[in-house]
Amino acid sequence: MRMFSAPVAGANYTSDTRNYPWHRPPDISDYDEAVDYIITKLKEPEQHELVFSLIELDFTITTIVSTILMQGIARGKFSIDLAILIAGPIARYISIIADDSGLKYDMGLGDEDRIKITPTSLKIALGIVDDEADTDTTPAEIMSDDGGLMSQVSVEEIDAASADEQASMLGETIDEEEPADGLA
Repeated sequence: MRMFSAPVAGANYTSDTRNYPWHRPPDISDYDEAVDYIITKLKEPEQHELVFSLIELDFTITTIVSTILMQGIARGKFSIDLAILIAGPIARYISIIADDSGLKYDMGLGDEDRIKITPTSLKIALGIVDDEADTDTTPAEIMSDDGGLMSQVSVEEIDAASADEQASMLGETIDEEEPADGLA
């Protein structure tokens, strides 16, 4: 009889997780040393060509830096915290070498392509605004008309239910007598 070759159920809970580089202490823990390491790697011909190719393909500098830093974290070179700290200088270095080479690039920090969401544009997108509705009203004008959603209701606006309606809502009135056993 042939035995199964699958792992034992729950083996992942007892396995040694130090097999992964990011589970061990990082190789580099100094800020200056980490920046020097990345810049030295970027000066290598293959990395240099790769970065320039990505810039020419309209990748943002932030995307390129994030990719480089994630590789360093995955290889156990530095921690996530240190990667966040060195992201700025690395992005600046890449922008400087792109400027020196005459490449146009996008840092990826601007929001000029983002569509601004306003209450009026949201209503229009959802089809809530009528054609005759005044779209130039401000939120302050809208709030002054009715006081808003959570405003206090005046006494004149309250329509109290009659005594009979209140009694029926509370179950105090008996419309028809039903048999006790539920049979008609």
